[in-house]
Amino acid sequence: MNESIIWLSGTGWRANSYVAGNILVDAAVSADAVYPYREQIDTIVLTHGHFDHTANLLELAELCSAEVMIGEYDLPFLSDPRISLSHQFGQRPTAYPAKILKDGDTVGGFRVYHTPGHTRGSISLFRESDGALIAGDTIFPEGSFGRFDLPTGSRGDLVGSISKLAELPVNSLWPGHDMPVVTDAKRHVLLSKQFLERYG
Repeated sequence: MNESIIWLSGTGWRANSYVAGNILVDAAVSADAVYPYREQIDTIVLTHGHFDHTANLLELAELCSAEVMIGEYDLPFLSDPRISLSHQFGQRPTAYPAKILKDGDTVGGFRVYHTPGHTRGSISLFRESDGALIAGDTIFPEGSFGRFDLPTGSRGDLVGSISKLAELPVNSLWPGHDMPVVTDAKRHVLLSKQFLERYG
């Protein structure tokens, strides 16, 4: 695996998290998984507001004394059980103050790309120095892609977002679910674009 990104595998319905320098991407993994990195993490970046990516936000933010950031259109997910889907797990979303991220912002050496489709406020993170793409639930390996039939989702937006990511020089893909791809990752991005346009 890429030494500069640490994969914390999601279990069950929980999404993956990634430690990249001072940032933790997504916040559903256990505190035990994050504990070894607590001193280096000062920022939690949420790729979107679904509960399977935010379930342990409060605990992890307190553990790391971290600032929380989220795409501007997904901030309401942190307080709304319907659009966050937390009600499906018999839970309420973790209301937590968060800083807004917009397209073109930078955080932890990554550029923020607004990639709506799975949700209106979904973001992806791209690091130009090594071609690492943290894609949340926008792109998955082997041509798969995120659902667009959930609240605030849009197929048209997802097509545009994946087309935008397909233009990047991607060398590794770090998805919200499934295993990271560290070789031939651009092929997986192009497959997602092709399959969504053809079959999605």
